[in-house]
Amino acid sequence: MRHVALAVSGGSDSIGLLRLAAAWAQSQSNAPRISVLTVDHGLRHTSADEAGQVAAWAAALGLAHYTLVWSGPKPGTGIQSKARTARYDLMTGWCRANGAEALLTAHTLDDQAETVLMRLERTKSPASLSAIPAVGQWDGTVLLRPLLDMKRETLRDHLRQIGQGWIEDPSNRDPRFERVRVRQHLVELAPLGVTTDRLSALSRAAAVTDGLLEKCSMQWLSLWLQEDDAGVCYAPLDVLEGLPQPLQQRILSRIIIHYGGGRMRPEAAELARLCHWLLDGNGPRCTLAGAVIGRRRTQFWVTREASRIDATPLVLHQGHEIIWDGRFAISGPEGAIVTPAGTSGAVLDHDVPVYARRAYPVISTVGAEPGAINLRFLRLQRP
Repeated sequence: MRHVALAVSGGSDSIGLLRLAAAWAQSQSNAPRISVLTVDHGLRHTSADEAGQVAAWAAALGLAHYTLVWSGPKPGTGIQSKARTARYDLMTGWCRANGAEALLTAHTLDDQAETVLMRLERTKSPASLSAIPAVGQWDGTVLLRPLLDMKRETLRDHLRQIGQGWIEDPSNRDPRFERVRVRQHLVELAPLGVTTDRLSALSRAAAVTDGLLEKCSMQWLSLWLQEDDAGVCYAPLDVLEGLPQPLQQRILSRIIIHYGGGRMRPEAAELARLCHWLLDGNGPRCTLAGAVIGRRRTQFWVTREASRIDATPLVLHQGHEIIWDGRFAISGPEGAIVTPAGTSGAVLDHDVPVYARRAYPVISTVGAEPGAINLRFLRLQRP
């Protein structure tokens, strides 16, 4: 990588990341360019001063610093979750605009343990219990978390030894927030053996299990999923029925995310209800996460829910391929217009199954320059 960004709020974890990254870069002959990003949420009257302090610390290390401001009205409820979303949106947007190939965050082993404990209260999914991944993504930007195996106190000891201060966020002591309450409970649970180390180990074990589920689901899909270029797929019910429910749900999740346009991820409870409906329920079809699921005597099919497709016409430009509704790659002559068949009134040929017709793209060349049209369905199982 040639350019990475660091998410630095000024707390001990992120300042630890800042100092470690700077020291590492100084020891490398071909280190990437490092930019330091601080989000000013505007939630405290001291937030601008805190961003300025981080900028000063970064400048002392020879690193460029940028303050990103969360402007506009702030929500009255769910403030931490919405602030997190705004923070990642701002930082990953900056990365895309400035050529940063990855955003590094300062999540620690303590953050991992707290996340596992919070999720234990409401889930049994290996994917959820695997908690914070070392490598992730946000809106197409790679997220790297190099400190997941390091304890917060270890970072603080290092900062004390080198004389580096940090900023204390008062919200980290506010019991109104779930993570703060969980952090306090962890101290109480430690004498019982429920420690940050053990919870972090549980997350790693869950990640292994989740990886095996993913591998098995993709193998099942490669064997049993039949995909049609019209944007519909078919799979046998009896083979699905013989699988453990977690694997059933993973398979269905992969199918629905793809055939539903890739914008919505079904919840575990929704997938459990879908499994029951497919194998024992009533009715010929249902919808979930932007997909339509139909059932026949021996198989089920999945296609796009037409009413969820953005009906805004898209104009093609010669030499450029667009991805339409996350499912079709389309290129064609300058000025051609792409719309869903369900809103265009077009009559499609019989090669497109009736339940997939309204969700199929129609390309109009009226008024466009001459040229060939290329339409390709993006299959879940790439050849």
